[in-house]
Amino acid sequence: MNRLIEEFLVEEHRREIQREMNDIRLGEKVEHGKVFRPNWFTRVMQKLGQLLIVQGERLVKRYETPKKQCQQSNRSYAH
Repeated sequence: MNRLIEEFLVEEHRREIQREMNDIRLGEKVEHGKVFRPNWFTRVMQKLGQLLIVQGERLVKRYETPKKQCQQSNRSYAH
């Protein structure tokens, strides 16, 4: 190959790598600078999810954990 063409290709490749690096740096700046602000719907769904979790924990505590052993009653209420 002609020496000038090789030098041109090497220079073009170097420029392409620099452009890609600049794009990556710009993308990183955008990601770090973006602040998450939930909208109304997102906040409502988060609160609903938290409420359901609390209710579920209460139900588990109420129905799945055994209480102390109850004493058998000698009375019979059946006639």
